[in-house]
Amino acid sequence: MEIKMKNKTNVMGVGLDVISVLAFSQKLKEFLLNDCLNVVFLITAKTLEYANEEEEFRNSLACADYILPSQEMLLDLAYPHIYENANYVSDFHKLQLSLRNMDCTKKTVFVVSGMVNQVESFLNYKRRTEERFIVVGSYMGDITENEDLVINEINAAAPDILVLALESPEQELWIARNNTKLNAKLCLVLADIKDGMLKEYNEIPTIIKKLGLQGIYHHVKAWKPFKQVNASRTFKKKLENYNNNNIK
Repeated sequence: MEIKMKNKTNVMGVGLDVISVLAFSQKLKEFLLNDCLNVVFLITAKTLEYANEEEEFRNSLACADYILPSQEMLLDLAYPHIYENANYVSDFHKLQLSLRNMDCTKKTVFVVSGMVNQVESFLNYKRRTEERFIVVGSYMGDITENEDLVINEINAAAPDILVLALESPEQELWIARNNTKLNAKLCLVLADIKDGMLKEYNEIPTIIKKLGLQGIYHHVKAWKPFKQVNASRTFKKKLENYNNNNIK
């Protein structure tokens, strides 16, 4: 039985959307039928720090239709015990599940990142049949200095989905400036991923593929208990400091 929740949760001054995997799959399908660009931010603890330090960056988040956590701790530490039994979009794996659950035809993708193969693997992870998300174009240069060029290349490809997989705050500020100029239906902005989630989707060794152990390979590669515990402790301390400094 799905737990009903409020659809916005304030974490360190940023309103994170709380939505189930099933509901978000449906919302993504609706976005892909729209004639305008819908923007989804997937943010990290570092993104929340930027939002608290830089007003321009905080304002840039207003262009998003959804702001979702890429790390489960962002909600679990802020609101313990409330969400533990809910199948909500709480990290990038759940976003991936929402994408996989969409009942749709093939969709075209334009990737702005130096990690095009990893983004494609992320979108098509665990697809048992042919790939559903097809990369039709990419850009790997400086998006700020070459802003018009990037916009023109995206619009020439006219993709269903635009993926920004660069660094924060550059990509959030860029999409906030240019979201009305882009000919795409859905933009996924994946925050701070170069040293994070997309490393899970590097090329799988051939021997692992032959043995059919791709799923186990990804789980083992992603299992970093000490790093996760340290990240959780650091965020918890920053969250406590923020809450203490903002008590009315």
